[in-house]
Amino acid sequence: MIQIGIVSDEISLDIKESIEIGLKLGIKNYELRCIGGYEKRVPYVDSKDIDFILKNVESGKINITALSPGIFKIRPSEHEKVKFELETVLPDTFKLARKLSVNKIIIFGFIKDQRPDDSVVEIIKIASSYAQSENFILAIENEPGFYCDTGENTSKIIKSIGAKNLGANWDPANAIGAGEFAYPSGYKFIKNYIFNLHIKDAVNHPEFKCTLIGDGAMNWFGQLKAIFQDGIINKIDITLETHHHPLIESTIENLKRLNLIIKSINELTQL
Repeated sequence: MIQIGIVSDEISLDIKESIEIGLKLGIKNYELRCIGGYEKRVPYVDSKDIDFILKNVESGKINITALSPGIFKIRPSEHEKVKFELETVLPDTFKLARKLSVNKIIIFGFIKDQRPDDSVVEIIKIASSYAQSENFILAIENEPGFYCDTGENTSKIIKSIGAKNLGANWDPANAIGAGEFAYPSGYKFIKNYIFNLHIKDAVNHPEFKCTLIGDGAMNWFGQLKAIFQDGIINKIDITLETHHHPLIESTIENLKRLNLIIKSINELTQL
């Protein structure tokens, strides 16, 4: 049975409320990003919130599938910030990840400068090497305006680095925002590198905007069917990233729609 997870702050910034509501919705897997406020991003969140999460992890009520500290949501030319994220934020994230029994860290692929910067590959290579030495995997999330924006561009960077512990947090809706036909075009490039999947929907005209699943431009039936057929489903975490307000109501509706898609795929494959 497919376990659908969620980014905790897509329910509530209050982690207690988020997990309470999530459990009522049948969600056991949580990706951690912002807790207690959008300015508080892991690993720099209140200790009482971490203690609450740890208590629920140790009791078996929940699993933490990934941490998303926002590393490399900067320009590669911002050398002091790069140094700080490599030497301080990344090790602090590893420390929290060990505490919560997580081995997956989501990072980003740098905001584009006015001209391409070859140092992007070198910096991510350093980060992946460090993560490998600490027994963690890194998943690059594609995002519009970044060097890693589409499935194609993200795959090129991952392939050029060639580290076994470096893969993708594939976000097809973000690829749509970057102007890519996410499925099947972007997927064919990224499919061999997917470590984590973010599920939301979006439109790109007249501007990039997230929508409820099924109301946007993303073919989630086709994408999920391909992930099932390609055997990727058993190797990744599937994480709902609602990105649509009101959050709780939209999350409930997205779960209904997502479950219907999965049910349809299962019925089709059994014919």
